[in-house]
Amino acid sequence: MSTIKINGFECRYEVSGNLEAKNTVIFINGIANSLETWNQVKEHLASNFKTITYDLRGQWFSEVTSDKPYSFHDMAEDLDALMEALDVENAHLVGTSLGGEIALWYALMYPQKVKTLSVIASVSEVTALLQRQVNRWRTIALEAVQDIDKNHGDKITLKKWGHNFYQGAVPELYANSFLEENYDVVEQRDMVFQENCHRDFFKGHVYLCDMFFRLRTDEKLTPRLPEISTPTLIVAGEKDVIKPPCFSEIMARNIPNSELRVMKDTGHAVINEKPHELGEMIKVFLFKNDDDMTTPEMEAAAIKGSMAIN
Repeated sequence: MSTIKINGFECRYEVSGNLEAKNTVIFINGIANSLETWNQVKEHLASNFKTITYDLRGQWFSEVTSDKPYSFHDMAEDLDALMEALDVENAHLVGTSLGGEIALWYALMYPQKVKTLSVIASVSEVTALLQRQVNRWRTIALEAVQDIDKNHGDKITLKKWGHNFYQGAVPELYANSFLEENYDVVEQRDMVFQENCHRDFFKGHVYLCDMFFRLRTDEKLTPRLPEISTPTLIVAGEKDVIKPPCFSEIMARNIPNSELRVMKDTGHAVINEKPHELGEMIKVFLFKNDDDMTTPEMEAAAIKGSMAIN
């Protein structure tokens, strides 16, 4: 992993895949994801694309800034600064949850720099119910910061709140079938949170939740969706209880050049529950909408993708 100073914060990022490829895919994290979350998805694109993953401002191992409230506008500017620093003229953007919402904002602000959008388990507006669901996560993170400060950041307290945070989010993250069949995966993820969460993770999470709520106030997306002409793949989890498919349907109706896929028996954490199916789906979409890809490659990807999806 590398870090780079961009737009006023230290950003952790990774460049991988085919470093000689003409085209770049940039993956944008969900609110509590780290860049490693994309590993199984991006392996499906590694042969044909250069891939970039990064932690958002205030997220995991990127720097938390406190000089002003976070906004989608600023997150789009962060992404543009990263692209400039890495000499990326344009890219395919793939974002999940909060990352999908940032991708949509970026497409509005820098349309000439976006080749395609893949928006996964995201929304363009925030309902009262959704705000209350996300606010529970914010409350856990805020209580964690207060308790960590009280106990001077000792390891036991950090592990406790890593566990509490993850377990508090689990009911909204996964479909029941995934929880039934992947107990070991969930337990392993719990341990990752226990070992890696730190004060700034929780502090940054509070700021990111507050930013998300701006989709309900001063950064509403739905009215602006018709302005997006970029080819857009919208992916929803059929069993997503926090951002259900109805939100994706709103985006599909309002983005002119879009297509909607609903992944069966999948919750909010699509990239964790069905990473390989998702990776192939994105690959087919990118090949179909990228004039630089050759016909044989396109046909091969389409055949492989259709086998994985059906």
